[in-house]
Amino acid sequence: MAKLEDYAKTDRQREAIKVWERCGRNAAKAAGILDISPSTMRDYVSITKNTAAAAGFSDAWDATVHVPEGEYVTGRSIYLEDDSGNKAWLKTRRKLETAEKEQALKAFVDQMNSQVKQAKKTPKPSAKGKSKDLLPTIIIGDAHIGMRADASETRGRNFDSKIASGEILEAIDYLVDAAPAAEHAMLINVGDFTHIDRAIPYPQTANGTPMDSDTRIELIMRKAADTMIHSITRMLEKHSKVSVVMARGNHDSETTIAIAMILAYRYEKEPRVTILEPHGFFTYTTFGKNLIAITHGDKAPGRRLADMLPRLNVWSNTSHRYWILGHFHSKLAEQYDNSVVLERFGTLAPADGWHASKGYCSPSIMNQIVYRRSGGIAIRHEYEIPGKDYEPDHEI
Repeated sequence: MAKLEDYAKTDRQREAIKVWERCGRNAAKAAGILDISPSTMRDYVSITKNTAAAAGFSDAWDATVHVPEGEYVTGRSIYLEDDSGNKAWLKTRRKLETAEKEQALKAFVDQMNSQVKQAKKTPKPSAKGKSKDLLPTIIIGDAHIGMRADASETRGRNFDSKIASGEILEAIDYLVDAAPAAEHAMLINVGDFTHIDRAIPYPQTANGTPMDSDTRIELIMRKAADTMIHSITRMLEKHSKVSVVMARGNHDSETTIAIAMILAYRYEKEPRVTILEPHGFFTYTTFGKNLIAITHGDKAPGRRLADMLPRLNVWSNTSHRYWILGHFHSKLAEQYDNSVVLERFGTLAPADGWHASKGYCSPSIMNQIVYRRSGGIAIRHEYEIPGKDYEPDHEI
């Protein structure tokens, strides 16, 4: 027989619902046992009830008993008759309201933050010899943490969350070592850092496209957050300050906000780190004569992006203007007639089963661009993630 706890999205929510039930559904008492706030406890209950209702389960009526094994409820049909006697079945599907999404996101971040230690203020590395005129910028292409790929099927690399994180950190180590001694550095995630945005009723992107996933959403989120934390820690060893940009992708629009919130909590007491809040889908920053704009690349074509920058009030104070994008899984650089340079960076993930079947393949390269305060690019570094050579299936 189905129970409310069966519809919890995470292990933490499931534990909370069990304790809440044992406490006679008293949120304050359950919150005290779990050492969380009563509002967080109520969020857990509300989210789980909403998920259960969408699947056909409630305290009053369990519709799931009528569903064959291996299937799940996707909506509801109501038999209606109007004033004229016309009869019809009306099929409905419950819409998750914005407030519910925000509530779910807040509860999820609260859960993640309960497992994240805040970084303490750390001493700056010696400022001696550190340039204020250079800005090393590490760009993380579409990472797709949580994607699963089997090398025997794709003829590429095996891939899962653990592998993805390890490859990123190896690239970070190389690029930090290669960076010039500069006071300030920037870390840019161009979006699609995680492969999926939600897991109910199946692993899917922000747009609802089904995806292969290697594990549960909470574990993907934890691995993604840990990867960013380790990357920032490594950069702090060399630079006095680090600014972090988290672009929202089409695979991970909501989880990006959650990860940014987790990082903001982590570094709340560390003045050396600035986590830029992903308010929308475009981020603008300046460094001397450089205007650097970041977006995932799925919202607007290049020409429109180039035309957006002259509208900014900092346009006249800059001489070099750049767009940094991901999304297309391939590298491209274009310069427009208004001097804007648009650069697209490729994915760090190998092809999954679907992309491999279509013949898509590209090298996985992480980039570092070092900007010059007086305008322009001083240095570039690349780190290519090693591939794998395969023998033919048959030799005669």
